Amino acid sequence: MENFKERVIIAIDYNNLKSVKDILERLKGEAYFYKIGSELFTSCGSQSIGLIKDYGCKIFLDLKFHDIPNTVYNAVKSAGELGVDIINVHASGGIEMMKSAKRGGIEAAKKTGKSIDIIAVTVLTNLAREDIKDIFYYFEDRVNSDNLNKNHADILRNLVLHLAKLAKISGLDGVVCSGYESLEIKKNLGDDFKTITPGIRLKRGNYAAEVQRSLKAGNIKNIEDGMRIDDQKRIMTPSMAFNSKADYIVVGREVTASNDPLDALKAIYNDIERFAKN
Repeated sequence: MENFKERVIIAIDYNNLKSVKDILERLKGEAYFYKIGSELFTSCGSQSIGLIKDYGCKIFLDLKFHDIPNTVYNAVKSAGELGVDIINVHASGGIEMMKSAKRGGIEAAKKTGKSIDIIAVTVLTNLAREDIKDIFYYFEDRVNSDNLNKNHADILRNLVLHLAKLAKISGLDGVVCSGYESLEIKKNLGDDFKTITPGIRLKRGNYAAEVQRSLKAGNIKNIEDGMRIDDQKRIMTPSMAFNSKADYIVVGREVTASNDPLDALKAIYNDIERFAKN
């Protein structure tokens, strides 16, 4: 894969700049894109952005804005003016909110002179079918009334695809989704509509091969049933995510919580080089 290292985003969920600088030093020359989430930004604010920019790296500001349209417009505009490369909002905020977010990104880009991707979060990768039932109980009724197959994949995929379509209608640049939905989003909305895939885990042994075989067979339910349960439920290996046409993958504790973050990152890269298609 060409320039795949620039498509691997490292999530740095710290609450202090010392830890940020430490990971930047450890991964210097090997990592080029970082994600700042709520914990780091709440603790350290724009200083965290400035520090990462000093290392010449790109930034995904992962604050998941979700509010009334005018508030989101101003929030995205202010965030974009800090010089970040990707900003996200919740697709469930609706079309008008997402349109306002895109306007804010355009206004910020005029000031900074750099393009900013505005991305919508569809369904968080820590949520599975039972969670969706709890949150969107009416959605399952809709699925049943449409005589769709009632399983993990249908309920999740239909909701994710619906939210992705709303994001596309709103003029956004792409969505955050799991690797299990990336292929279908690309098929329905085009390869230029970007997908960012979190929930990345580096599986060893025969697991990755088995999941890949099941994915190709369309047997998603068996895949999900076999996944290791942690705070991410819809997970994939790095190479499988890229084989699902993800434009970016987000890797967090798999690297940052490792005793040797650089070695862990290189293992991610090795998986991509060995198994991802060109």
